Amino acid sequence: MARRPSAISVASFGSLKSPAELSYSTSAPTFAPSPSAPKFPRSVSSTHSSSVQPTRVQDETPDIDPDELFARCTIFEVKAKQVQLRSDAEAKQEELRVMVGERYRDLLQASTSIISMAKSAKRVQEAFQETKDAIASRQQPYRQHPTSTVGKEDSHLQTLQVLSAHIKLLLDAPEHLWRLIEREKYFHATWLFMLARVVHRALSRDDDQDEDSWLNQSVNVAEQFPLIQRQWETISHFRSQIVHKATLSLRTHEKSSEDTCATILTLHILESRPLTDTLTTYLSQRTRTMHTLVSKNPVIMTTAISNGIPTTQTNDHPLGVSKLAQSKCIPANDRLQAVKSSLLILVEVIARTVNCARNVFQSQRPTQPALAIRVLEQMHTESPTVSDPETTLPSELALSTQMILSGLPSSSYFTLLPASIRSYKPYVELSSASSSVPGHFLEDKLRTWFDQSCSILRDSLDRWLLELNSVKSVWNIRSSLRKWLLTSELVRMEQTALDALFEEAVRKRVTAIWVNTIHGAKELFLKALSSLTSSIGVVSEDFSPLNSIYVPQSVPPSPLTGSGPSAYELPYQMYRAALQSQLRGRTPRLQTFLNILEESAASLQKDYTRISLDQTSKELVSNLVEAYLPEAKAFCSIIADALTSATDELMNQSDTVRAMRNMVFLGRVAVELSLTSPFLNNIGCDEIVALQFRDKTGLLFDRIINRWKGHAASSAISVYDHAKFHSTLSDIFLTPSNNPVTGPSPALTESLCALSTSLHSLGLAHHPSQFTNIASSLLSLFINTFIRDIPNGDTGRNVQILYDATFLQCLASAWPSQALETSSLDKLITALQSEVQSSGGHLQPDPEQASKEYLMRTQMLLSALLPPSSSVQSTKEGADKMSALLTYGVPGADSTFLSAVELVKVSTRFPLLLVETR
Repeated sequence: MARRPSAISVASFGSLKSPAELSYSTSAPTFAPSPSAPKFPRSVSSTHSSSVQPTRVQDETPDIDPDELFARCTIFEVKAKQVQLRSDAEAKQEELRVMVGERYRDLLQASTSIISMAKSAKRVQEAFQETKDAIASRQQPYRQHPTSTVGKEDSHLQTLQVLSAHIKLLLDAPEHLWRLIEREKYFHATWLFMLARVVHRALSRDDDQDEDSWLNQSVNVAEQFPLIQRQWETISHFRSQIVHKATLSLRTHEKSSEDTCATILTLHILESRPLTDTLTTYLSQRTRTMHTLVSKNPVIMTTAISNGIPTTQTNDHPLGVSKLAQSKCIPANDRLQAVKSSLLILVEVIARTVNCARNVFQSQRPTQPALAIRVLEQMHTESPTVSDPETTLPSELALSTQMILSGLPSSSYFTLLPASIRSYKPYVELSSASSSVPGHFLEDKLRTWFDQSCSILRDSLDRWLLELNSVKSVWNIRSSLRKWLLTSELVRMEQTALDALFEEAVRKRVTAIWVNTIHGAKELFLKALSSLTSSIGVVSEDFSPLNSIYVPQSVPPSPLTGSGPSAYELPYQMYRAALQSQLRGRTPRLQTFLNILEESAASLQKDYTRISLDQTSKELVSNLVEAYLPEAKAFCSIIADALTSATDELMNQSDTVRAMRNMVFLGRVAVELSLTSPFLNNIGCDEIVALQFRDKTGLLFDRIINRWKGHAASSAISVYDHAKFHSTLSDIFLTPSNNPVTGPSPALTESLCALSTSLHSLGLAHHPSQFTNIASSLLSLFINTFIRDIPNGDTGRNVQILYDATFLQCLASAWPSQALETSSLDKLITALQSEVQSSGGHLQPDPEQASKEYLMRTQMLLSALLPPSSSVQSTKEGADKMSALLTYGVPGADSTFLSAVELVKVSTRFPLLLVETR
């Protein structure tokens, strides 16, 4: 309510106005001060109103006399009193205005309630008066038939008690129906609903000719009890609720056969569906359950496989790995458990659905009907028959009206119900076709549903197995499924179908994993080969026994105190692998190169060994090997062809030194794969394929070695010519007498050392037969090149060449005659000796003796150019250790030292150099 300013106006102090004069000119209801209150002019200031106490003024205001006030107070005190009284009046007026604005609606409502209460009291008073008049005017009953009147009253009371029992059942039914639906006891809810319907029909009988009708018992149910119809309208809605909830509950596969039978009978009785239709509904709901279970799992996006051959994805992930697993990096064990639980739930739905349908609709014994038929027969019979315990129905199926009524509140009160209601049973027509399911119909339906479910299971199994990237995990799934299959209680035909489905899915996935492993190794190997043949590729390192074999490996540090066994295992395995690689003479790059093939082959062999131990999987293993062998054969052929193509490309490159080092590296790869690597044994190819692979790699190795030998021999001759040229420049002013020739030239020694180093760089120390053949043929090629490139010179020059040729002959004579042909060298030596003797030269010392002594001093330096000690005559018994190590003799200790190579004279300031000591 809007606030309005005060309209009170006082003309002069002490003047009084009537209530009419104090009223406001507006129509809005307001409250005015009391007429006896003094009115003060509005011009007076109210600055001191806040300090005035309203209560005290209210108490003193009626006792104020204006004349006495003027006589007793000064002008200033009178004005202060005026201000005080005006402030109190305005405060009271504001308080009244606020009260009216806030409580106006309450006042109106209170006034309305008071009026209504007055009217009600008046009606009650009138009713009492009418009652009083009716009692007073009532005639006295006849007393000549007292027994008849009492009997009539007792009968009417009994009728009302029976009627109250009917009404109580209708009143209690909704709450109990909700409770039964929540507890998923739909068969009980159906029985109670139909019982309530019977009670409602009993209350609705209004036939006058029926002696048992309520009208004949002086009770008009429709008019006197309208609650009955409203209550039935409430109960009637439960029918759709029961049907809907019961239909949805059929999707739950964990329920027992008894609970499922009760739910199916609910649909059969409540909706009058034939049992064949309920079977169809049951199977359709279980199909939805399977679709729900499948849809709950993540959708796996995979690359399509054409013709059964997987392709590599563009994101460098192997095929078969889901994008979900790549993005979330779920641990392998967690993925395995998730896939296993999903599959077991799915197959459990299939088995439970089929078994439950047979338990409900199919007879388990020749003399015993199906469970659903037995329940219907029990409902059809008037009285329960005594049967043996094996044919007794479960408690949740053996229902009766007495059991339903006993579950209601104050169940003893329902004994007043008529016997027809207390013994009520839903009507069942056993002779009707709707109350039975033929055996052929059941089997056809189950076979069709089983085939559809197997199709869903097949798709889901293929899709979920893609989450597993190891054969171990897939085989774990297979073992779990086969173990479940033994306890599934399915018929033989269904077990065989599921077993074949499992085996086919496992075969496809294992084959895909193996093929993916092969394709991944192939891609990595070809990529590594391309790095060798590219112009910007890394040059392969040279093999050196000193740097590769005789370098100690760092021992792993001890784990922290309190660490478990796993803390020791990984460093030990890494240290062991490094030692094994070092003992095999493999450089780190070569080991990395071969690991691409060997690790993939080892994983395949490990998988094959694991699945071969299972005695129940012989046929599956045979099928897997049959599908895998073509891939392994093609893989071996691709590896051999790739090595050959890479070698051809390197042979055509202009950078001869770099290309030769890479070719030597490929030669080592080829010889390792064909001789010592477990790749061929683990990859699983047959003997014919392995033999073809070894032939191809052997031919490739021979090509590379032949090319290398020519390059190594020409390089050694170049070293010899270069060193001989510098030796010629240093001896240009010296005469032969001043610089006598006493043995092989330093140029020859330097070239032979280069040749020995080249042989060691091949890294074939662990392949003695190949190394021996290469060394003998390389030495023969060097000798032939040496003979072909010797120019004609003076006598002094021929003497040095004679000593060099004689030393080469000494080296060649250490080899067996069939390993090295020296006829050309013998002719050269004979020609040089004749030329030197004809020119009057003297050979001092003897070239042969000098060559043997020089060989004693250089046999360790040139060990690669000498045959192995096993091919040389063994030392005699009793020889010392030095003789055993130096196969070609021990140099004399008292002889004058002759350096094997040309050395520079040490400067006098050499000892003054600072050398860092470690």
